[in-house]
Amino acid sequence: MNRNVTAIILILLTVLCCLFSHSCANTKAAPSGGPKDTIPPVLLKIEPADRTLNMPLADVKVALTYNEYTVVKEASGIYLSPPTKHAPSAKVKGKSILVTLRDTLAENTTYTIDFNNALADNNEGNMAPRFTYVFSTGDTIDSMYVTGTVYDCEKLTPVKNALVALYDDLSDSACMKTLPAAATRSDDWGFFVIRNIKPKPYQIYAYTDEDKDNLYMQGEDYVAFYDSLFTPELIVRDSIYELGSFLMTDTLECQKRESQVSLYLFKETASRQFIKNKGRSDAKRGFIRFNAHNTVLNSFQIFGVDSSAIITNFTPERDSMDFWIDTKYTLPDSLLLTVEYLKTDSLGNLAMTKEDVAVSLSDEQKKTLADKAKADTLIELKYDCKNENVEQDGITLTFPDPVASIDTSAILFISTNPKNQNDTISFVFEKDSSLFGVYRMQSSQKYQTGYKYKVIYPEGTFHDIYGRKNIEKVIDIQLPNTDKTGSITLNVKGIKDTRYIIELVSPDRKNVFRKFTIEKDGQLYFPYLAAGEYTFRITEDRNGNGIFDSGNLLERKQPERVIVFKKPDGTETIELPEQTDIEQDIEL
Repeated sequence: MNRNVTAIILILLTVLCCLFSHSCANTKAAPSGGPKDTIPPVLLKIEPADRTLNMPLADVKVALTYNEYTVVKEASGIYLSPPTKHAPSAKVKGKSILVTLRDTLAENTTYTIDFNNALADNNEGNMAPRFTYVFSTGDTIDSMYVTGTVYDCEKLTPVKNALVALYDDLSDSACMKTLPAAATRSDDWGFFVIRNIKPKPYQIYAYTDEDKDNLYMQGEDYVAFYDSLFTPELIVRDSIYELGSFLMTDTLECQKRESQVSLYLFKETASRQFIKNKGRSDAKRGFIRFNAHNTVLNSFQIFGVDSSAIITNFTPERDSMDFWIDTKYTLPDSLLLTVEYLKTDSLGNLAMTKEDVAVSLSDEQKKTLADKAKADTLIELKYDCKNENVEQDGITLTFPDPVASIDTSAILFISTNPKNQNDTISFVFEKDSSLFGVYRMQSSQKYQTGYKYKVIYPEGTFHDIYGRKNIEKVIDIQLPNTDKTGSITLNVKGIKDTRYIIELVSPDRKNVFRKFTIEKDGQLYFPYLAAGEYTFRITEDRNGNGIFDSGNLLERKQPERVIVFKKPDGTETIELPEQTDIEQDIEL
């Protein structure tokens, strides 16, 4: 018996060793399984069938069956139009997706369920093509449609997942208080189709709808609106290209779709005007923040302070004001301000109002300021000078507080030629006409390639109202090497009674390389450009303040218009090779 047990144990050990050696033999071999699956799920069946009539008003369920196991990748992507209070729910059942509508539907109404990019196969995550299911609670199905694209109003890039909504309620605030008559969400390309709608006038809005309640939230959401009422005239047909299913990764097919409507999302400027915030920055500096832009200020006083000692500055948007008190004596911890400005009253109208405001230093501020005063004897001055932009922009100096004195005679501007010979050159030093605390310095002579330049600001050249001074600063300048760079010359024509901001930007509009403001036809020069792709962004500066201004929904005011330069063939980019000078015409 002992021999038999021993034999059995030896046999088992031998088998285990063989199994172990086999499992460890090919540790470097790739697992088998064939090529990766890149084919999206195929829709095999829909129950009830697409375009079903007389659908019940409650307990509506729709099942989509695919050829493989499919999951709901993003439940919020399944969108019912017209929307109801609760969004549809969806769950997986075998190879089917079961969608349940949770609210009672309206009678004699055509509904669509847009699946957007919500579904994907279970194994590789291949997205199911976008599909829209149509049904009616009445005897007919509405047959009109509208297409369009949603853009960011400044970057002019497409905005995905924006809610695009049609309203048969024609009041100005419809998108804030009522659910849409029909709606959908923009896809990855900003494109949208609202289909199976009635041939009647609609207001068209788009908004980001961050809280997914199908209502525009002023101050939170970005919004866009179409300037006039829109009545759809195109009829839904299977042959319509834009109504097909598209993979968002198929660039050429997606870009071929045509839009009837373009909507430009903007963050609305507040319309109600009041003092939103106020405070002290330090012992002799404070601020007032207003709720809306373009504040109309009639007077500003500080109790116990002579008006000649008060310095004020508004931001370009005129929604924020800083103030300084230029006195030698110590100010109290609490100051009483009297602000007279146009404020929105209870009826929503602007009325000149005199308002008393108290601003105080906190105990923590007082301690911080006391410590800072002991060591704070220098100006935190910022210098900005780029070799590639110096010919256009010169040197920009930004002071955090009002300047009391500038000794321009102390500034040295020295050029060094290729023979290492120095020369002192003249310059222009002046205050920026629109930006507070900003000064610009320009050479009076043309910069020369191969020369080196040095600007020296000795200690004490600048003093601010607090008696602080600058430390010595040396700036080295040399024009970029032109061996590999190129340039673009832009001939601008067609300007009539309008100011434009013209920016040289990257194709994705994320980088701004140069910026000009122009009020009449002329030539703009963009030198020292690295080889690459560029385009021009042009803003119609209607109010001439030098910045982009947003819109207002209730006032039906669109944001300032922004366009991107396009060549005759429709392309936006200018390809600049090395050592190349390009001249380009543009008709505004």
